[in-house]
Amino acid sequence: MRGNYSRSPRAILILLVSSALVALVTWFAPGLSAASLNLLFRLRGPLPAPTDVTIVAIDDESLRRIGQWPWPRSVIADALDRLTEAGAGGVGLDIIYAEPTNAEEDQRLAASIARSGRVVLPAQLYETFSANSAPAINWLRPLPAIARAARALGHAHVAPGVDGMARSVQLSKADDRGDRLWAFGMEVVRVAEGIGDADLEERAGLLRFGGHRVPVLDEEVRDSIPGVLFVRPNETIINYAGPTRSFAHYSMADLLEGKIPSAALAGRIVLIGATAPSLGDTRVAPFMHFSAGGEQGGQEMPGVEIHANLIHTIRGRLSLRSLPEEGAFLLAIVVILCAMLTVRWLDGWRQVGLLALLLLAILAGSFLAFSRYHIIPPLVPMLTGFGVVVPLLLNRALAASRELDRKLAALVSSQQGFLTSAEGEDVSRQPSSALELPRSLAWKLRAVDDLTTRLVARMSFIDRILSSMGEGVLVSDLTGRILFANQEAMRIFGCRESDVIGAWFDQFLIERGRLEPTAARDAIGGALSGRVAQLEFEVALAEPQYYSLLLSALVAQPDTAIGVVALISDISRRVEMDRLKTETLQLVSHELRTPLTSIRGLSDVLLKFPVAEEQSREMIDTIHAESVRLGEMLNRYLDLTRLESGAQALQLAPVPCGRLIDDCIHNLSVPAAERRIRLHAEVPPTIPPLQADGLLLRQAVSNLLGNAIKYSPPDTDVTIAAELQSGAVAIHVRDQGFGVPPEARDKIFQKFYRLERDASSPVVGAGLGLPLVKEIAERHGGRVTLQNGPAGGSIFTLYLPLSV
Repeated sequence: MRGNYSRSPRAILILLVSSALVALVTWFAPGLSAASLNLLFRLRGPLPAPTDVTIVAIDDESLRRIGQWPWPRSVIADALDRLTEAGAGGVGLDIIYAEPTNAEEDQRLAASIARSGRVVLPAQLYETFSANSAPAINWLRPLPAIARAARALGHAHVAPGVDGMARSVQLSKADDRGDRLWAFGMEVVRVAEGIGDADLEERAGLLRFGGHRVPVLDEEVRDSIPGVLFVRPNETIINYAGPTRSFAHYSMADLLEGKIPSAALAGRIVLIGATAPSLGDTRVAPFMHFSAGGEQGGQEMPGVEIHANLIHTIRGRLSLRSLPEEGAFLLAIVVILCAMLTVRWLDGWRQVGLLALLLLAILAGSFLAFSRYHIIPPLVPMLTGFGVVVPLLLNRALAASRELDRKLAALVSSQQGFLTSAEGEDVSRQPSSALELPRSLAWKLRAVDDLTTRLVARMSFIDRILSSMGEGVLVSDLTGRILFANQEAMRIFGCRESDVIGAWFDQFLIERGRLEPTAARDAIGGALSGRVAQLEFEVALAEPQYYSLLLSALVAQPDTAIGVVALISDISRRVEMDRLKTETLQLVSHELRTPLTSIRGLSDVLLKFPVAEEQSREMIDTIHAESVRLGEMLNRYLDLTRLESGAQALQLAPVPCGRLIDDCIHNLSVPAAERRIRLHAEVPPTIPPLQADGLLLRQAVSNLLGNAIKYSPPDTDVTIAAELQSGAVAIHVRDQGFGVPPEARDKIFQKFYRLERDASSPVVGAGLGLPLVKEIAERHGGRVTLQNGPAGGSIFTLYLPLSV
């Protein structure tokens, strides 16, 4: 909360300064507002071509064909007569005939004006000076006879603004005696539409006559000279239809020669005025540098066209309205607040994007208000308010730069030895106050680059240590998410970095390490409480691997745990050694003790007591059989142990399947004959050779075939067959024995496992043959399966790939 309070005075100060800046720009730089209005006119472009006003121009072509100015007044009289014949709705003659000429000419002009009955003549204010009195302002009117013939008089003066541009017109003016005249264009509209004085009403900010509502304002414009103020009452802004020649435009010579069609004049307002540049009746208008075709131009607008634009503004209900100063100032304050909040609460691209949207809203909203709703927006105050973003951003950048200096100094202080002594002392010095300017950007970049280089070097060194470790390392945070895993840990669990980082620590160990959920969670909780926990787990791969998991707390400060570190060590060899010791002990205690007991007991009898020859022979046969069984058991156990430990490498060579099976049948033909077992071979000649270790493969097939002979009843058949199956050779051994019960099929390939009937039978065996077959098959990339035969007995199948 203290930080918010410390920022509030600064924010209020910025708001006050920005508001004052808006007021100063609005009041003392009116040229900016004028320029923005010109810009809006040009962005909007020309309006649709007006059809209610026609201009008959005293142009260069007319001067060439009729003669130099001034013309005889009979020329204008003829033009007025033609307009009367064409049925013009109203005529504005923008020429002040204040000097008498030939009486006949003056009378003819007055008669033509009277016949029309719809002519409006201009008047002009002028200033006279005398030595004994103050300057006087009087009306310059047409000759009395001409003025009496006209339907109305209107002032034709259009005063430029502070920038010299004709942007508005006063709807009424008066001389020193209070003689008031309405604007020339307004009087033309009244005459054309028959609006009398009774239908004219003045209100605050509005002039109503007939069906027209014209907004007016009493504008006070400050000049660039301090203390100078222009007051222009009863003024309205002209909504220009476009650049010069936006209205229907005909030459006076064409009118006199009858070349203008009557449809272009009938019922329309016709304005007669000078457009030739040599006559000098021009003003600078907003479209001065914008032609109708969109090209740049430098032509000023003739006064008669300015009157035409005023008439079109009134009749087309296109009057422009300005917001009151209070409204403009309020909009500027809103923009300032939006900019301040954006800079205060957002960062990065969101800040830039919202500021861009705010600027776009100012520009687009101003254009829409002007072009569609005829409202002059306070564009300059709003843009001035938006400009407050610059000092705000500068202030925030300075604060962020000072904060960065502090953080760099704190980082250097916490990492002693990262910099040289001189450089380190310079960086570690923090700014003494908020008024101190921050370090230069180049200095910051050098400091950050040096710190980054050393930090990256140290992190790279630590990463090399962790990557080179023979143990896996996992690190989690207090929420239980894994944050780090070295390469060895990912190899142990057989996963990628994306599978580890972000996973829940306990769930990962339960799924990947086959740990009991309760044990895993208790171990993690114990590590966080400061106890060291150790667990062992198995990773189920092609060859099961066993690992030790050592969990301890990751501490940032004494007694402050911030996570858990797990060290994973491979204990597969130790587990294998323990298993070998257990199996050896089982072999010695169970399988070896029985034959050794028999051999020792019978030999003691033979040595100590006289035994008949027949009994002696029987005892010797038993001793021999037990010694053979003992030797076979030891040989198989040693063979299996060498295969499991990897001590015996495969000697791969092409092995013909047919010859392999024939050799096995030949070697076991004698035991088969003794038990009256018939052996059959079914090997297609198309079976390709196997890439295998011939001796081990013969041992595996012989074991399967020997088991089938030993555990089959007399006078039965044993079949050994081979076939191709999906890129592998399947060798089937089928017998007609008792089969294997379903509950024993998962145990039949375990060491020292024998069925109860086999253990009680006289058949010699130690439960090592089938485990040996399984190990040989898996070393060749294959497998061995067991199925019951359709007519009884068992079917052992050895699947071997064609290439290892």
